[in-house]
Amino acid sequence: MFLYHLYGNKYESLIKMKKVKEQGLHPKLTSMYLGTGGGGDFYPDIMERVRLRSPGAEWINFDVGIVVTLSPYDFKNYLRFPIFTNKIMVFDRDITTKLFSYIEDEYVIDESGIAGTMIEPGTPSKEELVKQYWGSGVTLENYMKNKPFSNTEIMVFERVPKNQLTLISE
Repeated sequence: MFLYHLYGNKYESLIKMKKVKEQGLHPKLTSMYLGTGGGGDFYPDIMERVRLRSPGAEWINFDVGIVVTLSPYDFKNYLRFPIFTNKIMVFDRDITTKLFSYIEDEYVIDESGIAGTMIEPGTPSKEELVKQYWGSGVTLENYMKNKPFSNTEIMVFERVPKNQLTLISE
């Protein structure tokens, strides 16, 4: 089984993938498409309070969590690597989408000039969504056994060594 880190445009791909070949994959060399942190990075102060209440989660740091996928889809530029660590978590991306609506809500004004229209009625508070997001997290191994949700946000919480990477580029 392989994991994939996808690069969007060719220019970004060529520059970053060349550096990845030399240094391995780390947060400063992630793609603009996938990046780092996922939904765990949207409200770091809230997430940190939730994370600190979970013993054994010290290694989960969304600042360095590299977002990956289970497929290259139809991307032409990507990195492929085997599962080389147990520091891989899977979170429910649907919760990330709901959290993102709070971020959009802070910046988007509807056509009538009113802010605060991006959040659907009945959406839990951002604090509750952060708790749900954290609670959805399972190791990749457990996710593959149970698949508790289908819309995944997968993160590797350590540098991917260059000797583990296969670079695919058009």
